Amino acid sequence: MGSLLSKESSVTKDKYVKTKEQEAIISIKVSEFIAKIIATPPLKLKLIDIYHGIYERMCGPWGRVTGSYADSLSMSTSDVVIILDNMSVKSSPEMTMNNSCTMELVIFTGDNDIPPGCCWLRAYQKDVFTRKFVPSVSTSFPYIRINGLTKKVTDAEWNLIDIKGYKCLSCRNMNEQRAKSGLTSFPFINRFLPHWIPHGPAFKQTYFWIFDVDIVEAFRCNSLPPVLLKWAKRTRKTWPSQSTLEKALEQGCHVISLPSKISSDEFTEVEFRLGYGAMEKLLTESLSDCQKQCYILLKITLKEYIEPRFPDEDIVSSYVMKMLIFWMSEETDSDTWRPECLLECFDMCLGRLFDWIESGYCPNFFIPEYNLFRTKLTSIHSNNFTCLMREIVDLKWKVLLHCKTMQWLNLYVYSFGR
Repeated sequence: MGSLLSKESSVTKDKYVKTKEQEAIISIKVSEFIAKIIATPPLKLKLIDIYHGIYERMCGPWGRVTGSYADSLSMSTSDVVIILDNMSVKSSPEMTMNNSCTMELVIFTGDNDIPPGCCWLRAYQKDVFTRKFVPSVSTSFPYIRINGLTKKVTDAEWNLIDIKGYKCLSCRNMNEQRAKSGLTSFPFINRFLPHWIPHGPAFKQTYFWIFDVDIVEAFRCNSLPPVLLKWAKRTRKTWPSQSTLEKALEQGCHVISLPSKISSDEFTEVEFRLGYGAMEKLLTESLSDCQKQCYILLKITLKEYIEPRFPDEDIVSSYVMKMLIFWMSEETDSDTWRPECLLECFDMCLGRLFDWIESGYCPNFFIPEYNLFRTKLTSIHSNNFTCLMREIVDLKWKVLLHCKTMQWLNLYVYSFGR
């Protein structure tokens, strides 16, 4: 681990910032800096729009752009996440009743062997006599691939696995089929596309030497399963507003072919991850300017202070920082988030992050039972990461003085001592 800020250095900075009024002035200055310098430049957004159009022509209709660029909260390290969701699943067996399809996949979360945040996809088929959907007995699930350039339709199928009396879609088989195919149906075109590599459930590419793109194939679900409806009923202060909440619930969710890494081998093959990127995007857009700026400061701290000291450890991520902002925004009054209080809010968030690190439990905003640290507990407790977080919390917002993006702040802070 690299060297940390010395206590002497921290005291030196405190010598110049002695009052709440001075901290408020610095907060406003930081807020103005983020608004002018760090917010996504229009050129990058334009390039992403161009990419969107090109990719749609080459690969056919596709879903939503998510990630920091879509939220207009981009930094140089941010990426774009594109969700290909031209296929759908249902949130419950009852949702299939009026469907004209002969087979459907239905989200199932009601089993102790399914970790929070995950699901199985059970197959149902229409009975030829009753015309009602019943659990399938087939060993495969048919689907079609449509090429965006030629409009050619190709028949294909995924494996179904027998799990506890139901046929469930094989996540492993889906990923194996995807790994054998390119991003288009034309090998010649694929050779000239930017090199892409597996990245979690996605394929990662870099465009224009400016931004990374993660392309994720997922199932779309237009209605939310019960496990994703609970968060809407929580007690909250002022955020999100009722109208935002209602719009978020209309976004539906995605099912992504990424197991949890903690299930037994028997169930890993059929385990999928629930995704709520559309709801996250809507909620991020509804944050106040101060809340968004605090989120950016947290990402700066992560990318420029924490990660360089633990380059081989993936403990805290930008996604954790997003969940942190969501939780703190929900639990506090809107008056808390003002430009003159930006650094105070930043300190408040650092304190909550430390509590999560110390307890080894980071609750997902939509499914609190889903611990985002559940696969990282060994890394948290087996090195000095907790010690680093404790020192950052002690330093409070002054940790920003040692981040490259915020180096200008040193001179501004010293000016109070002149």
